[in-house]
Amino acid sequence: MQYRKSLLRNTIAVSALLGAVTVCAAPASAAPPSASFGVTYSLGDVCVGQLQSGISADGSGSARFGLSWVKATPTFGSPCGVTVFANWRNLDTGAAGTVPAPISDNTAWNQPPATIFVNVPTGPGRISVTVTTDRPHLAIAPIEIQVA
Repeated sequence: MQYRKSLLRNTIAVSALLGAVTVCAAPASAAPPSASFGVTYSLGDVCVGQLQSGISADGSGSARFGLSWVKATPTFGSPCGVTVFANWRNLDTGAAGTVPAPISDNTAWNQPPATIFVNVPTGPGRISVTVTTDRPHLAIAPIEIQVA
């Protein structure tokens, strides 16, 4: 019985020590928060396209909105474009705004689509962001990130 108590105490002590070492070994700074809106579809100028977008805090009191657009239907050499809007609201300060990001795809079928990044001047705080386009599109769920 005494052996089991000693074994239990030693196991708890070793577990606590390993936990402390693991916590101490954590990186000093974490990557800035980011989130993806996922993939959605929208009408473009002359096509239907696939939009992929996301937002990340850049560490300077603002965020970066990144997006790519690829046509999903043939355009017979014509570029296919859409204007995407990042609609943001700072939940801590009440500030809000909309940042437009026009993007088009005129690549061949075997080329990757362009990705663009737009600065979003949110200020520090909890930021709620929704994405819309200037054309009919499938709804995109809003996300929230923390901007420092």
